[in-house]
Amino acid sequence: MEWPAKNPTVETKRYTRAELYEMRRVIIRYSRTLPPGAGRNQHRQVAASIRRLFRNKTWLATHTMDGSQ
Repeated sequence: MEWPAKNPTVETKRYTRAELYEMRRVIIRYSRTLPPGAGRNQHRQVAASIRRLFRNKTWLATHTMDGSQ
C-alpha cells in the first residue's frame, strides 16, 4: 500500500492572455442571453473577476504563458 505524498505538487493551468480575453468575452455574451436575475449576475461577476485578474501582475506572471503579452 502506497501512502499519498505529504506535499503533492499542484499543477496549475497556464493560459495565454488571448485565451483569457476570449473566455471573458464569451461569458459576457452568454450572460446577455439570460434574463435579469441571479444566473445572469453570476456570469457577469465571473467576467468582472477575470478583468480584475488582468490588473494583478503577480497572478498574470504565475498563470499566463510566456510570450502571450
